[in-house]
Amino acid sequence: MKLLVVCCFVLLIPCVLCHMPTLYDFCSHVVANGNASLARCDSSQCQGRPGKRGNGGIRGLPGIKGERGEPGTAEHLEERINKLEDSFLKGQKFMKKMLNPEICYMGVKNRHIIPDSQITASSISSSSYQAYYGRLDNVDRSGGKWAVWASVRNAIGEWHQVDFKAPKQIEGIVTQGRPDYDQWVRSFKISYGNSTSAMITIQENGSDKVFTGNNDRNTKVTNMFPHVIICRYIRVYPQTWHNYMSMRVEYIDEMCHGLL
Repeated sequence: MKLLVVCCFVLLIPCVLCHMPTLYDFCSHVVANGNASLARCDSSQCQGRPGKRGNGGIRGLPGIKGERGEPGTAEHLEERINKLEDSFLKGQKFMKKMLNPEICYMGVKNRHIIPDSQITASSISSSSYQAYYGRLDNVDRSGGKWAVWASVRNAIGEWHQVDFKAPKQIEGIVTQGRPDYDQWVRSFKISYGNSTSAMITIQENGSDKVFTGNNDRNTKVTNMFPHVIICRYIRVYPQTWHNYMSMRVEYIDEMCHGLL
């Protein structure tokens, strides 16, 4: 046994520079081979336990920037622009189909939002043609009321007014004719302001804008303003009409800009 231990120590000397196994591993290998004279430090047979991992090295420098790609052609750019425009137009059409126009209305049609007291006119033909009967889609629900505003006379200067009680952003107007007779306003102007003593008329190209009105009893005609207006009071001034100056109206909220 003493000879075996001495032999193991002697045979360890040449292995200083290789992967050093433990004393037990190395001597077990020698005994297993049965020939101490042939034993040598072979790392494939005498692999020791791995040591601790050293600290990480310094991070290398960034690589060389790649070559710049060839510039795109004007033809490809135009193609991309056309695709984007088509996509935008399709999106707009989809929104128009999905949008319920009534969410754009400002409450003239709905008596709970705009009460009768907030709708007035320069005159009325009779008590059956009150200004507040001139609401979009209004129909006759009781005897003697004809569901439309009609002025006392057919003359330029008559008007129909809505008071929103506070300045509102307004984008446009929707009009209809009289539901039970062939009477409607064919063209009109719009004036607005925060005071009835200081109202201005919507302009276009330096002159009063004349809007196209109706051609039948019930078809809704929508007119968008050249620009969004902000006002408390808004008036319709009929300019031409068919048979009689009769109309129903609603206004469009600014939030629906470009969607109707």
